[in-house]
Amino acid sequence: MRHYLQGLGAALRHNQVAYAFSVTASATFGVLAKEDGAPGVPECFLFLAGAGAGFAVVNLLVTRAFTEELADEPSHVIALATALSLFSTGAALGVATLVAWLGHGWYPWVVAPFAATLVFIASAGAEMGIAGWKHGAGGVDAAGEEA
Repeated sequence: MRHYLQGLGAALRHNQVAYAFSVTASATFGVLAKEDGAPGVPECFLFLAGAGAGFAVVNLLVTRAFTEELADEPSHVIALATALSLFSTGAALGVATLVAWLGHGWYPWVVAPFAATLVFIASAGAEMGIAGWKHGAGGVDAAGEEA
């Protein structure tokens, strides 16, 4: 039983944020398809480009043009943060839905996943920050130094 629980913990620790983002991306695609109709191949590539560009922009900014390493939080802080992921996934889907409602044609297929990605990452970062702040094992102290 102990090995099962350790395996379950490892699966959660390494997949929680990615799972929440994949749910967000899937739901974003569904909203776009519902609002704009079934996509063709070009729209699918636009969707990928929008989501990928969102990650690239945030990575560029957070790592200061890929020159700084990012610190990790302890696994129980990550678990607490991802328990809050309803907020990041909901906010991201809300933004994507707004884009889908406001536009038709090719551009929502690139703008909605881009905006959803930015909102998801920003919100997930806030969830992680709150979890680190509220949980005694958080890896960064009030002065911004690693604990």
